[in-house]
Amino acid sequence: MKRAASNLPTVNAKSSHERRLQACGLRPTPARISVLDALEKAVPRCLDTSQVYRILSSQFESLTSATIYRALNDLWAAGLLVRTEGAHGRWFYAIKPDGQGAYYGILRRHCGARLIFIEDKTLQDHLRVLAAKEGFDLGIEPAFTITVMCADCRQIRKRGR
Repeated sequence: MKRAASNLPTVNAKSSHERRLQACGLRPTPARISVLDALEKAVPRCLDTSQVYRILSSQFESLTSATIYRALNDLWAAGLLVRTEGAHGRWFYAIKPDGQGAYYGILRRHCGARLIFIEDKTLQDHLRVLAAKEGFDLGIEPAFTITVMCADCRQIRKRGR
């Protein structure tokens, strides 16, 4: 993917995105770094593939949606992103907070457009104890995801009826 000469990235060798990519065994390509930048700027909103494409298409001379799909999939598979299904089967992506351990949960809009990471060790410990009593092992995945309806979700639901 060629970048426009006037828009060359100014990513220094020690950028947080580059460190995170290298720590996960991924090469820090312009596409991956740009996708992470776009998702970081969107926080706490999540973006779907078409939204990421629209944001980045103005920055690159030749960008395809396949490049965005590939970058998002690579980042998700490496554990850098959370992927959640939203309205109409669209996948939404958000960056997992840097340094995130096993102690987080997710508060998520039903439509998938927003995620909030909950980092409450006491709550996590309590949930792990409750899960263990019932024979569940929470492993390293988020301990819980709470899905709520927002005004947008209610509008989508009304239109779907």
